[in-house]
Amino acid sequence: MQVKFLNILLVDDSEDDRYFLKRTLKSCEREWYVMEAESAEQGLDALQLGNIDIVLLDYSLPGSDGLSILTSLNHLYPSLPIIMLTGQGSEKVAAESIKKGASDYISKNGLTKLSLMKSIKNALDSARLHKRIEEKNRELSQFAYVLAHDLKQPANAISRMSGLVALNYQDSIPDSLQKKLELINQSSKQMYDLINALVCYTRLDLGESHLFEATDIDKCIELAKSNLKSQIESVDAVFECGAFPSITAIPSFVVQLFQNLFENSIKYCEVQPVIKIACETTPTYWHFTVQDNGLGIPSNARQKVFEPLARLHNKDVYLGSGLGLATAKRIVNIHCGEIYFSDSGDEIGSKLNFTVSRNLTIAQGV
Repeated sequence: MQVKFLNILLVDDSEDDRYFLKRTLKSCEREWYVMEAESAEQGLDALQLGNIDIVLLDYSLPGSDGLSILTSLNHLYPSLPIIMLTGQGSEKVAAESIKKGASDYISKNGLTKLSLMKSIKNALDSARLHKRIEEKNRELSQFAYVLAHDLKQPANAISRMSGLVALNYQDSIPDSLQKKLELINQSSKQMYDLINALVCYTRLDLGESHLFEATDIDKCIELAKSNLKSQIESVDAVFECGAFPSITAIPSFVVQLFQNLFENSIKYCEVQPVIKIACETTPTYWHFTVQDNGLGIPSNARQKVFEPLARLHNKDVYLGSGLGLATAKRIVNIHCGEIYFSDSGDEIGSKLNFTVSRNLTIAQGV
């Protein structure tokens, strides 16, 4: 059986190391084509041309560290096997590389033909398995999306019909029946909101084409607030916003992200909500914070709340789907960032942080 010709992208700023790796690959009994890149930017440009089977990524690159590039590549090309290279072996770097999505980790110091071949084989096998799992997960998400979408119409119909009955026959319906109709209306609305949240959550998995583009954060925040107009006005919520940059992102996802965060801040607050939004810029990330004066998140629950259907408070008192923060986390992951709660200092409430990678490329799709 003929062995597949492999296209390898080698991202390393050292000309000597690139020469050494190419020579080692040439000594292997297999056909390769090696495309070279001296920086992360050149590597991303090469990947956009397509036809890359595997990436050999140096840990130390000019202007950025290999781990941040690894995170970006893993989100943009989840099925692409990536092997992290370092000059010296480090268990800490190895563990962090695997955690952030590397298929394998090898040290250039003492590298042999056999160790490189073994690493490449393992990475390719792992990528094939990952691709099959992703396909199955996408099928399940498609099923959940269609099911949830089809359930929206009857749930909405129940809510509308019970409301019409209560309105048209309010003078002739006994109080006990009126209360039951109100309960039906409230329950069906809650079901509709849950189904809608499920649709938002599952659509992130469906492989739809979304492009990163220049995104005005001020406009995204205003759109999110507009979508929550009735909730904001009902509690007279106050928003304090800083100065925001234009970032590279998927605008509709960013609107959904802020909308979910604002909705939580309003829902879990027993006084007039005050929501503060700020942003700082680092060399590799845009770092946003959303701070409120609500009930807060206990330190031992700050990771659990991002799990699907996780709830900390009585669902009969605080209605919701349990998918708001889970959806927010997935949106942040798509943007190669992180989301987490931190201490809010002496102030009450919660302080949520999320980051968006600055290595995303305009017109690049997910």
